[in-house]
Amino acid sequence: MTAEGASRGVGALLRRGIQSGVVRVKRRAADLSPAELRRSRADWPLAVAAVPALGGLEGRLLSLAEPFAADHARYCREVGHPVHAASLELVGLIIGLVQGSAPAAVIDLGSGFTSYVLRAVAAQQAAPPLVHSVDDSREWLEKTRGYLRAQGVGDAGLFAWPDFAPERRAGQYDLVVHDMGFMDTRFETLDQVVDLAKPGGLVVLDDMHKPDYRAKALARLSDRGLVPWSLRRITHDGLTRFAYLLRR
Repeated sequence: MTAEGASRGVGALLRRGIQSGVVRVKRRAADLSPAELRRSRADWPLAVAAVPALGGLEGRLLSLAEPFAADHARYCREVGHPVHAASLELVGLIIGLVQGSAPAAVIDLGSGFTSYVLRAVAAQQAAPPLVHSVDDSREWLEKTRGYLRAQGVGDAGLFAWPDFAPERRAGQYDLVVHDMGFMDTRFETLDQVVDLAKPGGLVVLDDMHKPDYRAKALARLSDRGLVPWSLRRITHDGLTRFAYLLRR
């Protein structure tokens, strides 16, 4: 390598390091937002009153997710990046909601580790719910299919978003988990995803730690007369991520 090439390489590393540092600083600043902290404290008793299944979950999410911890670590090493894979806190929340609310049909939008967890937990229920998983990436959907088969839970109920026809499935699911695609896609599909829930059904909105997306999503839901609750109190993870919950 020439001296010029080495210099460019060092420069690129420095730029990436600076960019990474800026991202971390911005993420931490958003994580410490006083308004969001206040909202999370105010929302928690409202969420528990509306969704009693939440009441017993505080402090228990990681213990609920523990049976999947080794699989999660392996998934993050071999399949999906930890930043993109569901947190163990989110996994625990999903398990708690399935066990506590006994849904007849559940769906995760954004296939991956949660697709495995939902199928594994569904099989343990006295009346196993229908489980569907949807992804906006056909390539990633096939990767999920291979992972589900390798884990021995089967790959039924997988759909690519363009083939899913959400308008024909509106109001069919008791539990909806929205974690699909990049944040622009997440927002563009928000209305259709929320409408998948039955009246009284639950919608989990992941990655609400991102302030731009959170502001747009909350404004859009407010326009529709829908008010979700911050679950930062129980789902906040080491990457500053947390979820909101909405009841239709």
